[in-house]
Amino acid sequence: MAGGQPGWAQAQSIDDVLERMTMIESSLPPEDGVATFNRMYRQVTDLVDTAVDAGTFGAGDFLARLDVHFANLFFEAYAADQVGEPVPTAWAPLFAARAKPRTHPIQFAMAGMNAHISHDLPGAVVLACRELGVAPVDGSAEHTDFTTTNEVLELAKDQIKGWFTSGIVARIDEVGGRVDDAFAMFGIHLARAAAWQVSQLQWGLADNPRLDELFRENLARGVAFTSRGILL
Repeated sequence: MAGGQPGWAQAQSIDDVLERMTMIESSLPPEDGVATFNRMYRQVTDLVDTAVDAGTFGAGDFLARLDVHFANLFFEAYAADQVGEPVPTAWAPLFAARAKPRTHPIQFAMAGMNAHISHDLPGAVVLACRELGVAPVDGSAEHTDFTTTNEVLELAKDQIKGWFTSGIVARIDEVGGRVDDAFAMFGIHLARAAAWQVSQLQWGLADNPRLDELFRENLARGVAFTSRGILL
């Protein structure tokens, strides 16, 4: 895992996160499916970092800590792959298909978003809440900041779409309306709202480790199934 590999100690700040994402981008060919997701994720993280610095969020350190825990889960998958260990189940379809021919970059990006938002984000919410001694409660300051992040993602959407329809990773003759369709189909806001609800379920399972384990295993398998469909 990331914490046990040289050079991949757990990120401690958003600056650490951005540094690691830059390292990943420089080490992979641009057409690699994991690189495609990483580049998009870095753009979003940069916007979140700017929003944190601007005082957009009101719940103290919650968004900054959430962002770090969230990114570390992706870095764990990446580090495992780098040393030939199995990547987490939810990430396996993206890493297995990263060089799959006739796969549009938007498919790689959506598969990564699916694994990261639908599977990793609930766990990251729980980790951030435990660290800060709060609970993932609807209507709380933390929930408000979590929801406000959607506005940041909305700003990123047009930038990301522009990247997929221009530059070295685009195939203009194939894109047409597919980028808009893909973003609409994935429904980032709905996926994040569902992730918050899942985090509440995981929070409530803290006193039942076996049930928590089964829940997480089934969640990972379901997310992996969806990603395989995205990558077809």
